[in-house]
This record gives sequence, structure tokens and C-alpha cells, in this order.
Amino acid sequence: MPPDSASTPEPVTFAGGVLDPYRHVCAFVDAPWQDPVFDPFISDGVDRGDRLLYLVDPAASAAPVNRLRRLGFNAGALLEDHRAEVRTWTETYLKGGSFDQAAMLGVLDEVLVAQRSPRIRMLCDMGWAADRADLDDLIEFEARANFIHAQHDHLVICSYEATKFDGAFVVDILRTHPMVLIGGILQENPFFVPPSEFLGERDARAAS
Repeated sequence: MPPDSASTPEPVTFAGGVLDPYRHVCAFVDAPWQDPVFDPFISDGVDRGDRLLYLVDPAASAAPVNRLRRLGFNAGALLEDHRAEVRTWTETYLKGGSFDQAAMLGVLDEVLVAQRSPRIRMLCDMGWAADRADLDDLIEFEARANFIHAQHDHLVICSYEATKFDGAFVVDILRTHPMVLIGGILQENPFFVPPSEFLGERDARAAS
């Protein structure tokens, strides 16, 4: 489901792999987006003139800014020029107090599809979901998000701490991402199922 190749910009490398044509990554790390594996990806984005967008825990909203400073960048200038932006879970995934997948798909459409340039490197800490009993909506959301990601050239990395989720969830969340970072290495995900097929399977299970 890659975007039209005629408008596709230069590919981007991340953790030893190339994010082209698929740019929706499931990253299993100990510290979402703060793992050192992200530093070259972030630095390369700033150097190329891309925009950084972080979706983070409200309690950690200063962390991306501090990390940019540690990487040697003028974080204040990047924020002022809208080359870096930090949004919290309460402004995105949990806006209104709970997760609404339709609302969050709308956020993705507004942020990614409606804004073609500059290219966005979106780093999402998915830790908000770790203590939730029912994660079916999130799994379905990640599958449906692929329809949106097929319409743009931005880069989206969803970071999960695998130890905080059960095995069944990890298997399903793997099936919704065409690329996976595991063990510090990026690879095309052999478990990925195209969203129409994945959602059809879920509908069939629910009806049986």
C-alpha cells in the first residue's frame, strides 16, 4: 500500500533498514522513542529539514525537548519554527478521557494527510495502553491506520514495551504493522496482514 511513487521522497534509514515503501513501524523497545536507536533517526530528520512530532505521556512532555538538546540541537528554535512539536496522550489518544479510535484516526488524517510538507517523523509512545484490559479497539485502530498511512509519505513509529503487554496482544499488534523494530534491528514484518484482510478476519471471528 505505498503512496504514489511519483511523489515519494527520498527513502529514510532507521536502525539499519530503509523505510520505503512502508513507513508504519512497530518498535519494541525498553524506553519508547528514548532508546538510543532513535537518536540517528531524529538527528537525520532535523538535518534534512523534516518535522518531528512526539506523542508522549503528559508526565514526560519535557523529555523530547531535553533529548534534542543532548543531541546538540537548539530545541527552543525547533519548537518556535514548528520543526518539532510535542503532543500529550490527553491531546491525542486519550482526548476526552478515553481512547476513541475514530477520533484518533481523524487526528492522523488531519496531521498527516492534510499536511504534505515538510515530511513528518512521528514518534508515538504507546504506553498509555499498557494498563488497559480491553485492547481490541487499539488493535483495530492500528490496522485501520494503514489506510491513512497509504495516503502520505510521512514516517510513523509506534513504540511498545513488549513486557507490559500479553503475548496475544503482541501477536496481533505485530500483524498490523508492515515494518517492525525488534532487537534493535528494523525489518519488513513477515507477520503483517494487509488491513482489509486483517479486519475481515476479525469480523468473521466476531460473527462466529
